[in-house]
Amino acid sequence: MSERMRYITLATSLPYLGRLFAKADIPISRFRLEQRLGMLTPGHRRLLDRVIQVTAWAGVAPLQDDKQIISLARSVIDDLSDHPDLQHLVSGRMETRTLMAALRRRRDGQQTPGDVDSWGYGRWNSAIAANWSDQAFGLGHFMPWIAKANQAMLAGDHLSVERTALTEVIRQIDHYGQNHAFDFEAVVIYVLKWTVFARWAAYSQDKAAQRLSGLIDAVLATAPDLPGGPVRVPAEELSS
Repeated sequence: MSERMRYITLATSLPYLGRLFAKADIPISRFRLEQRLGMLTPGHRRLLDRVIQVTAWAGVAPLQDDKQIISLARSVIDDLSDHPDLQHLVSGRMETRTLMAALRRRRDGQQTPGDVDSWGYGRWNSAIAANWSDQAFGLGHFMPWIAKANQAMLAGDHLSVERTALTEVIRQIDHYGQNHAFDFEAVVIYVLKWTVFARWAAYSQDKAAQRLSGLIDAVLATAPDLPGGPVRVPAEELSS
């Protein structure tokens, strides 16, 4: 099978993901997705894994500090020299992560940004440093989502923060996805989008379990005393 036919077959086997936030279920499981990805060449599979490693939180969580994450991102971008749109996607994801990190640092009371290059990546480091006190770091005129995320973060509205950040990530993915349909880039873009959907699904399930646990606690707190004391149901059992 030619490479072009391989990617046509693979791309057409991947179901439409729909709109983020529209429904809780993802139309293809991780297991089924991995089966489809078995059609990738070893070299392309390695590149895909590298992209997912640096863009997914689970991939960078084992790293010890921001400098290691930045170094990994630069290495992955170098590996993608034959795929400029994927380079732009990884860079954009890192820049979004940097802006979110800056918002959290400021919310947590950091009075100055410090050496932004030591913990941030990309084009907006100098803007962050120069406009630390501005709610959108001087970038709000063309990235209004920053101010929206800032307001939600200060209000403690974690759900809105997550929705705002993921909406921006999906916007970036869809922008570059318009240029690709039946090639390696299209497959990587699909998997990147799938990981965002999976993250939101997991986040929604965790929140639902927490709400249900809270309701049970409230009911038990007003119920007559039972032999053996109050019953507690761990949230992880509710979400299983």
